[in-house]
This record gives sequence, C-alpha cells and structure tokens, in this order.
Amino acid sequence: MANSPEDHTVHYQLSALALLLSFSSLASANPFDVTDFGAIANDGLDDSSAFQDALDQLSNGDILTIPSGEYQICRMLHLKQKNDITISGVDGSHLKKCTPFAGEYLLHIAYTQNLTLQSIHFEGINNGNQQPVWGEQGIYLGSTKGSRIIHNQFNHFGDAGLRITTASNDHSNQPGSTSIIVRGNKFKDCAQVTTTQATSGTEKAGTQNILIDNNQFIGCKLKLSARAETRGAKVTNNTFADINGTANEVSYYSDVSYFNNKFDNILGFAINIYPNPRTTKEIQWGNISIIGNTFDTIQQGIRLQSFGKKTIAKQPIKNIQIEKNIFNNIHFKNGKNKIEDQYKAIIRTTTQDSVLSFDHVQIQNNHYNLTPSSQFLSIDNKTTNITIENNSEK
Repeated sequence: MANSPEDHTVHYQLSALALLLSFSSLASANPFDVTDFGAIANDGLDDSSAFQDALDQLSNGDILTIPSGEYQICRMLHLKQKNDITISGVDGSHLKKCTPFAGEYLLHIAYTQNLTLQSIHFEGINNGNQQPVWGEQGIYLGSTKGSRIIHNQFNHFGDAGLRITTASNDHSNQPGSTSIIVRGNKFKDCAQVTTTQATSGTEKAGTQNILIDNNQFIGCKLKLSARAETRGAKVTNNTFADINGTANEVSYYSDVSYFNNKFDNILGFAINIYPNPRTTKEIQWGNISIIGNTFDTIQQGIRLQSFGKKTIAKQPIKNIQIEKNIFNNIHFKNGKNKIEDQYKAIIRTTTQDSVLSFDHVQIQNNHYNLTPSSQFLSIDNKTTNITIENNSEK
C-alpha cells in the first residue's frame, strides 16, 4: 500500500527534527586546545597548570585536543563529574611524568559518563615489568560509565598504567564502573592494567561489562580483579608478550571470556584464576571461557583455583570452558627454582576446600605438545561433571 501524503509529511518532520537535534548537539560541543591555555610542547617546562586549566574549563560534550609534541606533567591532573568529554591527541601527542612527580596518577578521572580518551602517549617513570614500584601510576578511571580508551600508548609505569574500577568513595550497591571499552592500545613496561580498587580498607567491585580488545600488552600484565561481585569481561584479539611474571590474573570475576588472544614469552602463568584473598565478602563466581587462544613459550599454563584456605565454600564454582586452544612449549622452567612435578600440567585445577571445587568443566578440542616431565591436565578430585574430549598432542 502506498504511503499517504500525511505519512510523508510526518516522515519529513521527524527527519528535520533529528537533523536539527544533531546540529544542536554539535553546536553545543566546544573545541578546546591545550595550547590555548599556555601548554607548550617540547620546551621541557612543566605544563601541569595549563592542562589542569583546560580540564577545568570543559563542560559536558566538549572536546579537548592535544597537539603533537612532548608535554611535561609534574603533578596529578584531575577530571570529575563531566559527561560526554573527548580528550584527543594527534600523532605524537606525548604526556610525560616529571621526575620528581607530585601525586600518584598522571591523570585521575572520576564519576564521568561517556568519556573518550584517544590517541595519546602516556609515559611514567619506572619499568614496572622489571620491578614494580607500587603507587607510580598512569590513568585512573573511578566509577565512570561508558568510557572508551582507544588507540593510546602507556609506557613505564611502576604500578598500573591504567586502572579502571569502582571509586573507593562510591557507596552504591552496584559496581560504579560499567560498560567500558579498552581497544587498540599499547601497554609496555608497566606492572599491570587492572580493575582492582586497591585503596586500603575498601571492598569494592571492579568494572562490570568491560571489553578489552585488540591491545598489545608488552611487558605488562592484565589483572581482572574485584573485591565485590562483578560480572562481564571480554578479552579478545589481544597480544600478551615478554611479561616477567603471570600474564593474566582473574579474581572474583564472573562471565569472563578469553577469545583469540596470543600469549608469547611469559615468565609465569598465562592465566591464573583464583579467589581474592583480600576481601571478607562471600562471592559466588563462575562462567569462565577460554576459547581459541594461542599459548607459546610460557613458563606455566592455565591455573584455576576454586577455593582458598579462608574461603567459605557453600557450592562449587560452575561452568568452566577451555576449548580450541593451541599450547606450544609450555616449559615449566623457573631459573634456579625447580617447579615440582605435581605442578607441571598445562591446565590445572586445584582447591583448598575439603569437599568442593569446580562443577561442569569442559576441556575439549585443544592441541598441545609436552615438554619433559609435563602433562596436559591435572584435575583435582573434588571437581565434578567433567568433559574431556578430542584433545590431541601435536
């Protein structure tokens, strides 16, 4: 049936209204440039005041541009309670911590919605991959919603290059940090990228529904950790390489999926999943899938611990899938320290509870090779409903 003239009129009016709203939104977004506030690239002088003045001037929906060049940041910068902000660099935009530096984070962001942080090189002071320096950190996002961290570089942070978590003073019952995208970044020579709220005396959630996609973690660990119930983490298409210790830790997170990641030259576990000993809360976690990843030259493989010594176990940890992965040269060499034979399994489950461990575990269609004294699987005798099928040695 053909549309009536009235239908066409209504359609035109709605289209015109949508276009008007679009132009109105663009008109209300003010562009700012840090050089307009006195920041001067490549002069070796402190640009902290200029950057803070620029951040203070931003209103909801504004855009702050950082032209190319190196800017010295000598004290911690702050952005709080502003929405729909974009902070964008261009090729060669480089924010570098001074030595000495006043504060903990290079940039502290809290209680924002729909923040975009893109195309900026952040540089700290210490190589956290060689030796952690706790408290020397890069970017903090506390209780932000809808943040997008895309196409940035994070180098040389003794602690977290990027910490995305629920703020320590957030007293809501739900995770304050939600719906985060971390995509296309390079993290190098930092101790970690983490969702942990590490402030002493707090037991907060991490980040709920976080996508970590197509990043490079070169000498930098990923730690998905929470001290209260937290759900939803997708780790896809990333590279983890040259890490001096465990590459990934998962603690008290549920609904976690690892898909199509590459792990290479890791001097520790590729993935270590365990209950968080730093909280007194009883958290029932589960639903972990590790599918279609490649592990090459790893000191140890995948470890899953259901319960620790202090954990109160009321029901098993349910639904673990490890499928269609490739394991090459999982070598179990630890310098002068010998790894005991009972720990030399590419995939190992363990529990410290006398009765309970995991339930519904599927380990299928994986390919692996074995090194001397190693084995493919070590499943604790408290784990139930196990499916082990079509795993093959190459």
